[in-house]
Amino acid sequence: MLMKCLRISFVAVCLGTLLPLASAIALSQAQELAVQAAVPSQNESWFGWIGTPKQQLRTIVRVHRNTEGTLTAGWIVSPDQTPVELALSNFQIDSSGEWQFTVENPADTKRTAKYFGKQSSDDSVVGDFEQVGEKLSLNMRKVDSLPLETHSNLGADLVWLGTLDLVVRKIDFRIRVYSKPPFATVKEPRMLFDSLTQNAVGIPAQVTVNENGSTTFDMKSIGAKFVATLNEAGNQLDGRFIQGPLSLPLEMKLLTDDKSTAIVATKDSTSSVKRDKEMLPSTEYREPRKRKVVDEGSPRPQEPDSLAPPQKAAMVSSPSFDETPFEVSYGSSKPRKGKEPTIAEQGIKLAGTFTLPKLVEGSKTRKFPAVIMVSGSGPQDRNETIGTHKPFQAIAHYLAEIGIASLRYDDRGVGESSGDFLYATSEDFAKDATAVWNYAKTIPGLDTSRIGILGHSEGGIVGPMAAVWEPGIAFLILIAPPGMTGSEILKTQIDRISELQGMNETDRKSTMALQSKLQDIAMGYFADESTMRRDIQNAIKMNWDSLKSLAKSQDPNADLDQIRTDLTSQIEEQFNQLRMPWFQFFLRYDPTPNWMMIRCPTLAIWGGNDVQVLPELNLAKIKKAIERNQGLDAQLTILPGLNHLMQTSKSGLPSEYNTIEETISPTALTTIRIWAEEQRLIEP
Repeated sequence: MLMKCLRISFVAVCLGTLLPLASAIALSQAQELAVQAAVPSQNESWFGWIGTPKQQLRTIVRVHRNTEGTLTAGWIVSPDQTPVELALSNFQIDSSGEWQFTVENPADTKRTAKYFGKQSSDDSVVGDFEQVGEKLSLNMRKVDSLPLETHSNLGADLVWLGTLDLVVRKIDFRIRVYSKPPFATVKEPRMLFDSLTQNAVGIPAQVTVNENGSTTFDMKSIGAKFVATLNEAGNQLDGRFIQGPLSLPLEMKLLTDDKSTAIVATKDSTSSVKRDKEMLPSTEYREPRKRKVVDEGSPRPQEPDSLAPPQKAAMVSSPSFDETPFEVSYGSSKPRKGKEPTIAEQGIKLAGTFTLPKLVEGSKTRKFPAVIMVSGSGPQDRNETIGTHKPFQAIAHYLAEIGIASLRYDDRGVGESSGDFLYATSEDFAKDATAVWNYAKTIPGLDTSRIGILGHSEGGIVGPMAAVWEPGIAFLILIAPPGMTGSEILKTQIDRISELQGMNETDRKSTMALQSKLQDIAMGYFADESTMRRDIQNAIKMNWDSLKSLAKSQDPNADLDQIRTDLTSQIEEQFNQLRMPWFQFFLRYDPTPNWMMIRCPTLAIWGGNDVQVLPELNLAKIKKAIERNQGLDAQLTILPGLNHLMQTSKSGLPSEYNTIEETISPTALTTIRIWAEEQRLIEP
């Protein structure tokens, strides 16, 4: 839902490809590779660390011998990457202690890895992996047992969890501290930094306690630092994540209540391994806030007394609506003769939840109006989940209480929906919304003449686009709709957020100058890689004096040469994102022409504190377009004090989103209800 932002060029963690020992998950061998629940006495476990140029990964080799001690089979697992084991082929240990085995990758035979080692004693092996012409050291020791671990702690003795707000997205971070055998010792501990959202783990961190009492976690391999102060309770680190010339606030909490599923068994364990969505990195690993649960099926709780009457009723009584899953499929999956289908030719399946109000007992049968709910940018699930909030679920339940049905769905390629999100644009998402709208017209109980679209953020672009294509779309409810090109959106949001975060005007201007130049490069034609790199280097060179000053203000001891090198490298890597169809479309697309052509009644609301789609600027652009559309009945409203998610906020900064108990303001919900009454969608 958050608008994408070029600011990630400075702060996104950039890592090389992980060693793909476990890339065969879910392929044909998967059923053979489950982690062993019980380890017989003739089995051996060998543990070691693989060191890549940027990572340290725990590696376990399990050896099975028969009763005579003869080697019969072996498996390997990198639990930091996946709980799934891979069977070893060509496994041999000869009489002189020479080890060799192969880890085959059925998805990419070129990535097959071979191990050669020498057992120097009964409990130690020194060796190397060879893969695609590269060698990676793996020295192992035999261990009697392995501790029980979960996907949250990965066997670490201390785990810190936090979320970095990049405006474009939120990235979940973890710090693991190992200080006990078999993984480390008190004298020689290991501290590792993980970017859970990016599935990049095992980044080594060197820790220094500073004279002022703060602690610096230095991740040299990615050119990043986390400088933080421990609170008095000893359970929270408050500081800043620094990468390149800019820094962002980061708060990390000590993991104290780990309820995630066990993924590595001890020697005596008989429990099986659960492999489902709980195993995936996500914000669920953040320490949950204690709060009163009102209704197990309700969205994130809010205080009933602070809600509008219909939502208050929903929180304190049984829901007056039914929810059922639905699926919509469209497009052709038939390939052209002799050719594989292109992404555009592949069929799309959209899976979601249909929420239908219940008829009041004794009332006459009637059909309900409905909305198709369209999320904002980035891969979103049907509830548009962000942190612990589920805005679309909250809105759907509220609408049902006032008599409006809804259909919300996982974005293509997300959750239970198929398709490829990475290669889709706003136009593709408009096709998806239109397909769900057409499906809704076939549902008994819905009034086919009163089915509209509710869109948030990028959904505020998709809604008008679909309404131009389908004149039968009855109405639009748009939350924080953009009225400018993506390029303008990015520039204005970066400047506003930088201002609120305390950056002075001079530094903001220099940052914006570089951002503008990078956008120009991104929207240009990429003749070749060397031209792109030259343009990026020239952009940094032109703005280096101001960037150097900014870097020094963040860290007086900063290595400017290294910062310049890291910054160039990071921006080059981030340009891979800029080449994606969504970003190219977003930067150029002007949504205002659609406002000149739509005919259905439209409500557009913005939060007065929105720093991502600035309300005054975007409203003014849309208002100017509407002046050329005499047939449009539109209400444009700015709601003071609300942020991009329609929460009551202080600054409106994305860092506040998950600290606010309220999922969506009653003011926003009431505005929608009053407008729906005026449009005769519902009875007053």
